Order: sequence, then structure tokens, then C-alpha cells
Amino acid sequence: MRARSRFLVLLSLALLLSPALADAPTWELYTHPEKLMSVRFPGKPTESEQEAPSPIGTIRFKMAMLVSGESAYIATAVLYPVKGKFDVKGALDGARNQMLANIKGHVVAEKSVKLDGMQGRDLQFEAPGPNDATLRGVARIFASAKPPSAYIASAMQMTGKPDPDAKKFLSTFHVGKKVETKR
Repeated sequence: MRARSRFLVLLSLALLLSPALADAPTWELYTHPEKLMSVRFPGKPTESEQEAPSPIGTIRFKMAMLVSGESAYIATAVLYPVKGKFDVKGALDGARNQMLANIKGHVVAEKSVKLDGMQGRDLQFEAPGPNDATLRGVARIFASAKPPSAYIASAMQMTGKPDPDAKKFLSTFHVGKKVETKR
């Protein structure tokens, strides 16, 4: 009788929790093709690759992005064609400024951080969003002299509220020798 009661309680719990578990995102590992960065998205991201002319030469971008409901998650690796000394602070400033210019945003808070031995910045930002809402986001930007590059992971919520999955997304972001790969 006791075993049957336990079974019924466990079955009831499983049935109650199954809708909640079905709605939970499946976090998928994304690793840059050159193993420059990795991050886990709450679903399968799409990849794109772009090049842009600049005064120092052609800059290459590789981006992975997922828009899920009213949230957006983006991870970008930027490779600079610098042959001499690379200005890491300048790359951090430039990556931040370009990201904010692209969305017409502004910094709400900013602090220096380190990730996997790389210098970076943690930003909270706001921008005009759809339907007169405020887009709120958080980004982590890192730069390296070897290779001359910048790495950006950002999570944005288009409802004016903080994204509940932003922290989890950003906590899985790795660069350099700490990049996670599929086994």
C-alpha cells in the first residue's frame, strides 16, 4: 500500500510539473568555428558572417543570435587586421560605442571585469524599443591582442523589464583557452 501511495504521489508530481518543464528552454552550446568564444543560448541560434571596411583594413564579424519572444541573445567575435601593437582599451571602447550606436542606446552602468584572463567591461544599457517600450540589456565585452579581437555577448529584453535569462546566458560565455566545445 505504501509503495502504491508513493508511486501515485510521484506520478501526480510528474504530471503537474510536465507543462512547466515543457516550456523550459533547452540551452544549446554555440562555439565559434575558430574556437574563439563559446556561450549557451536558450534555443538554437542562427549564425551570420560579415565584413566591414575600416581605416585599418577589413574587419571580420561572426555573430550568433537568437530572438525568443521578447528577448534577444547575441554573441559576436570581431577580428581586426592589426599587424602591430593592438590597443585593447581602444577596442573595448570602440566595441561598446558601436554596439550602442547600432541600437541608439546609452549606458546605464559600466564596470571593468575579467573573464578567462581577458580584460573586459560589463554594461547595462537602455535603448528605444518597439511599441514605445524601453529595450533593457546587459552586455559583456572583452578584447585581446592575440589575436587582435573583441568578443561581445549581450542579452536584451524588449518589454522594459530585465531579462530573467540574461544572467544565465552571460554566465556561460567563455573566451580564449576556456572556450567550451562539444564532446
